Amino acid sequence: MLAGLGLSSVEEDVYQHLVDRGETTTAALRTALDHPPEAITAALAGLARHGLVTTAPDESGSHVVGPPTITLGSMLAARRDELRQVELAVTELAERHRAAASRDLGGLIEIVTGLQPISRRFLQVLESADHQICGFTKTPPIAVGPRDNPAEPVVARRGLRMRTVIEQSYLADPDSTIDIDQSLGRGQEIAIVAELPVSMVIADSAIALVPLLVGPQETPRAVLISSSGLLSPLVTLFEKTWADAYPLRPRAAGEAPVPYADGSPGPARLSSLDAKILDLLLAGLTDRAVANNIGLSLRTVTRRIRHLMDLAGADNRIQLGWRAAQRGWI
Repeated sequence: MLAGLGLSSVEEDVYQHLVDRGETTTAALRTALDHPPEAITAALAGLARHGLVTTAPDESGSHVVGPPTITLGSMLAARRDELRQVELAVTELAERHRAAASRDLGGLIEIVTGLQPISRRFLQVLESADHQICGFTKTPPIAVGPRDNPAEPVVARRGLRMRTVIEQSYLADPDSTIDIDQSLGRGQEIAIVAELPVSMVIADSAIALVPLLVGPQETPRAVLISSSGLLSPLVTLFEKTWADAYPLRPRAAGEAPVPYADGSPGPARLSSLDAKILDLLLAGLTDRAVANNIGLSLRTVTRRIRHLMDLAGADNRIQLGWRAAQRGWI
């Protein structure tokens, strides 16, 4: 817990023991804690250097801690200052990198060569996004294919919106339906067009990676674009293509039900657990309140609600209630 402030695990144990008791001796610490005597002595010395522990001047040899809000607060403030300096250093390095890239069209683009460098830049573009990711996926993929695409874990972990337009030829893959259903089930938005001009990924309309079309014997290359002047046409192209593309939806009522994770088909009737979760949701409880009511973790409840939406073919929770009524679940 306190490792972020630079304390070792032994120092943290000693400090917490002292906080609980306010004052104790070295001998008492050695008896109470499961650490070698020399480790406890070294931890006390380290805590003293940090100003977290003082030793009584009398012969008792008692160690005393001050108010954590003051002593730890000062360490926290110092660490914030250090991180601020690191942030300034990163900004400076970024500026130096842009200046060094001036040989590539005035620093507006970077040429990336080779499969591994392109894949690495692709992931870096995704990780840089704060709001949304959008892009085109041609067939066949040049560097990163749908099944090894790291975008979806990024979206799931950070709550980003992701929109992808794919070429119609991708549906020729016999496994494409499973891939698409899984992607839609994880919240990705997918639309289809007959053909795309390029593959690309754009993060927050601020940076884009565009693989270049090369021959089968040529080394793959891509262009990393960070100029707003060059990005604007790509963003406009994506939005126009997205507006004209055919959107794919999760399986709706009347279609084959979305299977469970183990491959078994979705039921005509809900399990008792799912029915209970649905009843509590329709009663107006929050996800956390549902979790507390049933005795499950919040993560488990959220996953079951997502599963219910998949089974119902619902895009949102309002649709979930409506389609649950249609299917006789409530």
